[in-house]
Amino acid sequence: MRIKKFTANNYSTALTEVKKELGEDALILSTRSIKPPTLMAGRKEATRVEITAAVEYIAPVTASSVKLSDDNETSTLNEKGDVELKSLIFNLLSQSGQAQSLGLQSHQFDTYSRMVENGLDEKLAAKILQKTLEHNSQENIDCGKEPVMNLMKKVVPCKGEIDLKADGPKIVAFVGPTGVGKTTTIAKIAAEYALRRGQKLVLVSLDTYRLGAIDQLRVYGEIMEVPFEVAGGKEDLRRIVDSHSDKDLILIDTTGRSHQDKDYSGELKEIFDDVGEVEIHLVLSVTAQEKLFAATYRQFSSIGVDRVLFTKLDEGLSFGSLFNFSVRNRLPISYFTSGQRVPEDLEVARPDRVISLIFN
Repeated sequence: MRIKKFTANNYSTALTEVKKELGEDALILSTRSIKPPTLMAGRKEATRVEITAAVEYIAPVTASSVKLSDDNETSTLNEKGDVELKSLIFNLLSQSGQAQSLGLQSHQFDTYSRMVENGLDEKLAAKILQKTLEHNSQENIDCGKEPVMNLMKKVVPCKGEIDLKADGPKIVAFVGPTGVGKTTTIAKIAAEYALRRGQKLVLVSLDTYRLGAIDQLRVYGEIMEVPFEVAGGKEDLRRIVDSHSDKDLILIDTTGRSHQDKDYSGELKEIFDDVGEVEIHLVLSVTAQEKLFAATYRQFSSIGVDRVLFTKLDEGLSFGSLFNFSVRNRLPISYFTSGQRVPEDLEVARPDRVISLIFN
């Protein structure tokens, strides 16, 4: 039997290394988080994950192991039975040991591995499974992933669709990094409310840095016969809002900026504070790293982010990060987009849809 420890920045990476070196039949003996002992060069080191795994060692065939007689046949059969029995005991003990280290039952192991492989945070996944054990009676504990999915549906915050006001226009602004699809997403939402629901709205662009974005939103407005305005600052936006007081909805496109641009969120806050209540939707692409989600959220936190909208579902490979981000920050998900078609590739975010992305 071969046993080896694997260390990586996260569980998924470590598990990939296990499978790469020991194969798909490798058994996980234990998992633990390794916290850095000190601060190195003034920078905090990230917590790492250590997996101890093992695989049965199969001895090479030699002349002495070749069956020569009936007596040898009986001996070989007995040895084979012993190996199978040892392997079975080893499997049960290793799964039980790792499950206990996470506070889980051994039968929850497959579900846990699936959740983590699809991007769910290791600690969050274990906590959800622990809560599932607490909330389900013993006779229902072995019914698979359904109780886990039901609990996750209750946990993930979703608040789809924009709620219009009874009096005056609802003002909604979309912020986020460059290239996540803010402009196209705004066009999809505009088409939904203007063409399908018959609501009166106006499109506004604060993105005066990219002429292409202005032209793109203007063309969408012309196609939908929806008015389009460009605001160069808070005075322009105040004038636009006042002149469209008869509208049901005002959708505002903003400039995509790097998460390292700390001044931009302050500029937006000053502009939005001048026009009153503005609902802020943070637009993120599911193809981005979860670290970028967090950095972008911190960048715009000063203006008060109300909801998060995820784009490019059709390009995503794993979706656990959506759950991690929205649950950790208690930030409701409003919409998903999954293509370039307007408005077909827009869907209201619902808990069952979020969970199906993780388990499918």
